[in-house]
Amino acid sequence: VEAPPPRPPAPSEARAALLSQAQDVKTIAWSATKDPAATGATGDVVWSPSKQQGYMRIRGLQANDPKAQQYQLWIFDATRDQRYPVDGGVFDVRDGEVVIAIHAPIEVRDPKLFAVTVEKPGGVVVSGRERIVLTAAL
Repeated sequence: VEAPPPRPPAPSEARAALLSQAQDVKTIAWSATKDPAATGATGDVVWSPSKQQGYMRIRGLQANDPKAQQYQLWIFDATRDQRYPVDGGVFDVRDGEVVIAIHAPIEVRDPKLFAVTVEKPGGVVVSGRERIVLTAAL
C-alpha cells in the first residue's frame, strides 16, 4: 500500500516557512486607500528577493464577486518602466483574513511598491489603476 502524497503546505504555512528560512525576506505593511473596498483593510506583504517568492496577508478587504471583478497584485520594480509593473496574479477575497502566494512570472529585481487594484475577472495585462485599494511601499 502506497502512502498518499504529502499535502502541499497551506499559504499561511508557506508564508511562515519563508519568514523563518529566507535571510533577505522583507515585511511591508499594507496601507489602505480611500476606495470603499479598502475601508478597514490591513495586513502585509512578505517578499524574498533571492527566492523570488512572497505572500500577501490581507484582513478586512471587501469580499468580491469573481464573476464581476477580481483583485490583482502589481509589483513596481525600480529597474523597469513604471508604466508596466510586474503582474503578481489575480485573487479573490471572501471574508476574514486571506494569505495569497505571489506569482510573479518574471524576475523582480528591485521592488519599490506593491499595489492591489480592482480589475475585471481574470485580470488585465496593463491596469488603468482607476481603483487601487492597497499599497505597500519599500
